[in-house]
Formats: sequence, structure tokens, C-alpha cells
Amino acid sequence: MKKITAVILTLTMILSLLGVLSFAAEDGAEAADPGQDETIVRVYTYDESVRHTPSIWFNTFDYDGDCTGTDYVIFNVAAPLTGIGLPELYAGKSENHTDCTVRFELFKWNKNTGDTLSGTAVFEKDVYFDGDSKDLPYFVFDSAMPAGQYIFRITQLTGVGEDGERPYSVLPISELIYAETKLEFDTRGPFVFYAEFEKTEGITEYFLTLEGKENTIDIQPEKTVIPRGQAVAHPFFEFGILTPVIPDGQVLYSLALIEAPTWVNKNGDSDVSFDVYKWTGDYEESTYGKSLCSGEIFDHQDNSNLTLKFDTALRYGSSYLIVLTRSNNGAIGYYEGNPDYSDGWTFFEYGIELDYSPAIRVAYALVGDLGPEATEEPTEVPTEVPATDVPENPTNAPATDVPAKTDAPKTTDKGGSGDNSGKDNNGKNDGKKFPVVPVVIGGVALIAVIAIIAIAAKKKKQK
Repeated sequence: MKKITAVILTLTMILSLLGVLSFAAEDGAEAADPGQDETIVRVYTYDESVRHTPSIWFNTFDYDGDCTGTDYVIFNVAAPLTGIGLPELYAGKSENHTDCTVRFELFKWNKNTGDTLSGTAVFEKDVYFDGDSKDLPYFVFDSAMPAGQYIFRITQLTGVGEDGERPYSVLPISELIYAETKLEFDTRGPFVFYAEFEKTEGITEYFLTLEGKENTIDIQPEKTVIPRGQAVAHPFFEFGILTPVIPDGQVLYSLALIEAPTWVNKNGDSDVSFDVYKWTGDYEESTYGKSLCSGEIFDHQDNSNLTLKFDTALRYGSSYLIVLTRSNNGAIGYYEGNPDYSDGWTFFEYGIELDYSPAIRVAYALVGDLGPEATEEPTEVPTEVPATDVPENPTNAPATDVPAKTDAPKTTDKGGSGDNSGKDNNGKNDGKKFPVVPVVIGGVALIAVIAIIAIAAKKKKQK
């Protein structure tokens, strides 16, 4: 009996040991999974908790009409790059003759965008897509790319079919984690991607500021404040956006109408201009005030974000009225946003308040304490100096025969996106680029005071 018991105990111990070894082998297999490789760091450019939206279409608004399109992102990395990929890609299907081939390329930076893209890619891969690809395989390089600046370009190669079929591929967008100082996209829009790096001791920020993109202000990542709701689009001719009060220590850096449509306008003239005014409590009264900044965007591409950049003009403590005006015959519009959005935003058509909103994104910049806001009132000159001590014909005396100021003629010169050139229109824009603290009035007054005191002191000494 004792021998039987001993045999049973021995067998039990052997089976238990085999179970432990088997469990350990499974753990080892998981650790060996490339996705679990501790020598590799995967860095996402987007917020993984926010859903992706297929929004960057490659078959719309192509100038030559062949249905192809391209987009790229410029980025700078602090460690060797081992791979790159997208979370998904949306494409046509073969039964509809809308399937297509897409090319993925990586270029090492060479002085500027033109020189870089005219060079030879350090990585190139053509991929055929037939429908949605939710788990797009990432591209692993044969050898790690050295740290530095790169362009990742994506191009739809398949054009219009013999019977007029329009193949399509669509890149996703989401909430980007990085601001434009670290990621710069082509005109079609900011698509999301991730990159993998060799894990390097001492490095916590794998994406670096781009060459020539140093900023004196801390631009925050763009965030959606009113997401798209119904698939309803509205054209506009004059559209007003009233912002909430800008938070303390910040300025409103940019605002975008999400995926603003042009209804596949191919004329290349979907242009929009904008002016920004300080809110006084009334739409018409606000637009009579001084334009704090203005600009114009040309040839807006269908269903891409219409982004207005304000630099540092829109400072904390105030609300601002942004007026967008269609500046030619090309259609331009916006998609309706979700009706549940935070208080403080108000929207107008021709000055009349709307009961619905557009879908918009904004980016703020941190600026700290800018001090008291400048006033447009002239500084009073002290009156302690006797009038008799002032020269009869001061050289700075205003001329009395200057004709009354008239509106300047409208110029036809077209600038780039966000052109901030001013219009001398009864003080609506003084021609300066976004002064945070205007000092011209105070400076003139200070010079006058110093001159008066100096003259008085000289006469006193002569006596």
C-alpha cells in the first residue's frame, strides 16, 4: 500500500511540474511577441481613446482631374526609427470598380520640402486596397532609420477608370496629441499615424520640434469643441462665430471648420476671407470696431478642415467675433455640429443668431501673464509745464491742411493662407501683424513728455 501511495505522489508531482513548465513556456511565447518587444517604443500621434474618422479623401479636388491625390506629414525624431503605420484606411471595393493601389514613402529631410520630395525615398511600398482596412499592417524597415527629420508621404496611384469610375482611398483623422511645431501636414489635412523607435535611455520625447519651427509661445494641440453631428452641410456667404471668453493665460491660436465642404468644386476658387473683432455685446456694433486680424484662404479643398490662424491677437479675458466671408463664386460651407456643446459659443448668418452650430476645432497657446490689456485711448500729457514755455511752432504739431482720410481701394493681390496684411478701412486694421500690446500711442506720448520737460529745464537753466 505504501508503495502504491508513493507512486501516486510521484506521478502527481511530475504532472504538477509539467503544468508549471507548460505555463512558463506560454508566458515566454507572449514575451517574445514583437508587439511586446521591450527594445521598441511605439508612439502614437493621436489620442487612442477618440474614434477615428475617415475624412481625407484622395479622389477629390485634384487639379488634373485624374482622381489621384497625395498627403504627407513632416516630423522630427530623437531616436532611430524602426517602423511606421496607420490605424486604418478606408477604400473602395472591386465590385464597384473603386478599389485602388496606394503608395507609402519615407524621405530623409533635405533642406526643404521641395528638395526632400524630389529625392529618392529611403522606404517605398505599394499596397492594394479592396475595401476598409481596419488593422493596416505597419511597415517595418529592413534597418533602423537614423534619428532626424523625415517626410512620410501617402499617394493614391489608381486614377479614373475607362468608364469613369472614381477609385478612392481615405485616411483617418482623430485628436492629435502634438501641435504643428512637431507635425506639419500637407494641405489635405492632418491624418493620424504611429511610429516605432529603438528604445533609447534618457529619451522621453521621441517627437521633436521641426527645423525652423521654434515658437515663443506654447501652442497646444488642436481639440474638437463641437464634433460633427448630422450629415447636414450649409453653404455660407457671411458667417459669424462668437467665441467664449478666452481662458486666463492663453490666446486663441486657431479655429477650424471641420471638413468644410465645397461640393467638389473643381474651379480652384473656393476662397474665404475673415476678420476678427472684439465682442461688444452686439454683432453690428462689434463689426464697426477695429479688425484685430484678418486673412484669406485660397482654393480650399473639399471636405478638408478650413483652418484660420490668429497668432497671438485673441488674448484672454475677452470674447471675439470671427466673421468669415466667401470672397468669390466658389462654394464654401460647414457641417452641422453636435447640438450638445459647451456654453459660450454663438453663431450668426448675416448677423442673425442661429439655433444650430457648425462642427469646429480650436487650438489655444499658453502665454502666461501679458499684463494689462492695451487701451486705444491716448495717454494724457501732463499740464504742469506752463504753456508759454512750449515753442510756438513745435516740429511735431499736426498739419491742419491734411485732407480727410478715405477708405483705401480694395486690393486684388492674393496672399497665402492666413495672410495678415491689413486694410486701412477707418481704423479697422492698422496694418500691423497681431500686436499683443500696442505701444505706439504710449511711446509718442512718452517722447512728448520728455521733450517738454527738457525744454522747460533748459529755459530754467538759462534764466
